[in-house]
Amino acid sequence: MNSDLSYQINYGNLGTARSVPAVDPNAPLYASEDGVVASLSNNECIFQVKRSGETHVMTFQVLQALDQSREFRSLDEHVVRILATVPGLQAQREGVSRVLEGLTRRGLLVSDREFLQRAEASVARDPAPLRAVFIRACDRPEQLAHLLGSLTDYERRFRANRRYVLLDDSTTRESANRHRDLLREFARATGCKLSYVGASESERMVAKLARAVPQAASILPHLLTRTGATARFGGGRAWNLALLLSAGARMILLDDDHRLPLRSPDDARSGFDPNPAARAHTRFHRNLENALGAGQEIEEDPFELHLDAVGRSLGALTATARYAIARESLRGLALSRLDYLRGAAPIIATQHGSYGSSRTESGLWLYQLPADQRADFTRDRDSYLRNVEAGSLWYGFAQARAATSATFTPFALDNSMMLPCANPTGRGEDALFSRVTELCHPGALMVELPVAIGHVQEIQRKRSSRTLAAHTPRFNYFVSDFVQRQLPEFNASDPARRLGLLAAHLRDIAGADDAGCLRQLRDYLAYSRADLIERLQHQFDGAQDAPVYWQADLRSIIESNGRALISSEPPRLGDWPEADNAGCIRMLREETTQLASAFEVWPALWAHAREQGDRLLDAI
Repeated sequence: MNSDLSYQINYGNLGTARSVPAVDPNAPLYASEDGVVASLSNNECIFQVKRSGETHVMTFQVLQALDQSREFRSLDEHVVRILATVPGLQAQREGVSRVLEGLTRRGLLVSDREFLQRAEASVARDPAPLRAVFIRACDRPEQLAHLLGSLTDYERRFRANRRYVLLDDSTTRESANRHRDLLREFARATGCKLSYVGASESERMVAKLARAVPQAASILPHLLTRTGATARFGGGRAWNLALLLSAGARMILLDDDHRLPLRSPDDARSGFDPNPAARAHTRFHRNLENALGAGQEIEEDPFELHLDAVGRSLGALTATARYAIARESLRGLALSRLDYLRGAAPIIATQHGSYGSSRTESGLWLYQLPADQRADFTRDRDSYLRNVEAGSLWYGFAQARAATSATFTPFALDNSMMLPCANPTGRGEDALFSRVTELCHPGALMVELPVAIGHVQEIQRKRSSRTLAAHTPRFNYFVSDFVQRQLPEFNASDPARRLGLLAAHLRDIAGADDAGCLRQLRDYLAYSRADLIERLQHQFDGAQDAPVYWQADLRSIIESNGRALISSEPPRLGDWPEADNAGCIRMLREETTQLASAFEVWPALWAHAREQGDRLLDAI
């Protein structure tokens, strides 16, 4: 135990404080370590550093100085803050400076240089090979034709000769036949190796896996095929096929309504943004054509851009000039909020923005934009009425960043270590997958690059009706929020074990009596709506100068959610059909039990698929 910090700042009157020195913008920045405090006496305490576990004995006055130095600033700036914040210290500039110097020597104040060394401390990771580019398709031949056309241009330009796998979840024979024809045309145009996985191929794969992993036989049709109860919409079936067919390798995942090229925003810049609260940029365009032409097409191979990041460690990325963390970008950020930026952290997935149609089914997020973006959103009534449908916009970041989870479908994934399965049915499977991946691999990162992919849906969707209605989250968001807010901390390090623990908690949800099931649903809907109302009310209060049409719609959204909050109607989630209380109870039990069963058998399925390697894909 280090006890060298057991000294105290005297509060005596030693004369007037000296004038505040000018802040040197080139001076080193320092921030205090986060820790846990236990009292020893009326004057002393023990401070344990969370990151390292080291303990230090110090006076409470020193602890106050440490607490006021949480954000990266120069020592002179910290001194000024402490003098202004802690009563009685106005005349103790030299004493406060000595305290901070002592904290620096003991490593309790971390310099910007030391932090950057941590973030760049690379761990050698040899990325797994790329298995294939997987494309999810479902009854949209025209969209697939546009995507394959853009991939043809890509292959002709870069001669990458990648392998492509079409995962076809179509419900009609006409769509499936058209998809096969498009795939054959793509093969003739590019010479690439192609595989088609439709209904019959999925069923053969289910039968093969059921023989190899008998305990999964009953849940496999639900996981991988559109049959029986799983006839509902869901992108998770194709996602699960891709995860098994790429087990032990890396993969790229596209949807049929995507389009290349990747484009960067006009204000894109190199480097890495360490701010965990960085906001994406949203820009609105008059029509879809303008949105598709915005930004700059990237000159390099777009797949290699992502593959250069995924499967490596964060340190290997930030040690390069392209993704270096600038010292100045740390200013004002608390060290405790940057703990996720560890050089050894594996990059498990990469993300991108989008240009064209919004990737969301609701426009609620548009009413929570920062002031500068809100001005673009509401600049006149005609553009506002167009923008609320989110059919022609750009959404993304101007600088690379990292997060422990994400909201949208990744572009590239490192499946060399077990990634969890996705829920086969329902929307929002990407958000749930991300949250469960974070649970299975704590400390792993998803990196968002400052590029965007084209997203053009088959029709221009009417999002405003869903936006103005009461917020009713879907089942996948119910589970995602449960993982984030209600799970206890898991101690197991094995991803399979952690996934099994989640399954046990899901079975616990299903095991509640009728009153308990209703209470869980009502509590969740009340939490979701109350949280939304609070955030929107904060927006309304801070934007009194916003146009009246924006204010009127925002009030309408708040009121509709307020009415739903006090409603006695059955607590139905967004995916579910109209039902009474008994129907809601039944659907909650069925869906949580099915998802728990999938999580329980997934590690064995994934391990078998990894052993098969390329053979599993070649056998299709």
